[in-house]
Amino acid sequence: MIKKTLILVLILGSLYPLNAQEYDKVKGIWNATFLDFPLSDKLSFRTELHLRTISYFNTWNQQLFRPQLSYKASKNVSWRGGYTYIKNFDQDVTADPRVRREHNIWEQVQVSIPLKKSSFSTWIRLEHRFQEERPLQKNKSLRSFDFSSRLRFRLTYQKTLSKADAKVLWNLVAYDEIFTIMNPQGIPFKFNQNWTFLGFRFKFSEQLSMVSGFQKNTILKATDQYLKNRLWNTILFYKF
Repeated sequence: MIKKTLILVLILGSLYPLNAQEYDKVKGIWNATFLDFPLSDKLSFRTELHLRTISYFNTWNQQLFRPQLSYKASKNVSWRGGYTYIKNFDQDVTADPRVRREHNIWEQVQVSIPLKKSSFSTWIRLEHRFQEERPLQKNKSLRSFDFSSRLRFRLTYQKTLSKADAKVLWNLVAYDEIFTIMNPQGIPFKFNQNWTFLGFRFKFSEQLSMVSGFQKNTILKATDQYLKNRLWNTILFYKF
């Protein structure tokens, strides 16, 4: 039942919005490194660095720095909270200024359900976003930030594909993530974007692992106008 539900969600996510006018199409590469530092049996510190491009490696899309704390409440439940600094680059490389900055404070809860030779997990993240107001200002003293909140919901399925005694363990990974904008009363009211991912997770050792695969993002730009970003996403995980 869980497998069928996940497949349905992934199909709907990849097709939505099927009949909408497309605003633009881009292809990109996303690379990231996640470093984990244990502080106790239940508490750990993680720092993430994301480098994202479009036109393959030719044009910057985003740069993210995301430090965070994680608390493992039980075997299958964990809480995270942290800060994200984001530099969003205009696709027009001649734009001046070209970078729109964002400061982002967030909280997240994740629940995992182990299955036979597979696992199912879901997390919900609430983001509090301070974004530079447009038009962007070259003079720092003239810059101002507006505030908004966004809710993110991700559904993930992993299936073990390797033998238990293999030198490199690997899993099939599929997820769908929906972003919704919240109104001032804290109620989700507007679709923002959708991410659909299909790839593999490789575990090289207890310290080192990697997730790599294809991802399609559908991002609302205006009424019935969407940006479709097709990209290759790779994340390297290292535990100290």
